[in-house]
Amino acid sequence: MKLLLTIVSVLAGWALLGELLVGLLAILKPLERIRGSLQQIAMGVRAIERETAPLGPRAEALAATLGEAGGAVEAAGGRLGDVDRDFDAAAAALRPRS
Repeated sequence: MKLLLTIVSVLAGWALLGELLVGLLAILKPLERIRGSLQQIAMGVRAIERETAPLGPRAEALAATLGEAGGAVEAAGGRLGDVDRDFDAAAAALRPRS
């Protein structure tokens, strides 16, 4: 009886290991596809890094210029708001009165 239980236990262990192997092999293919996608992303990032490398020394100047441009756009927006209010006042004065 002990021998039979030992044989059944060993067979159950091998069945468990077989199922684990099948499950791991089923997971392997999607992981390989993900690996390929990550490699393509890494190549793209390296290409972007090479393309933007010349901007490095000029990045601070570019940031400062963009900051100044943002300030100018903000000031222009304020002035356009003033013009809009003036036009609204003028339009009210030019409407015919009933």
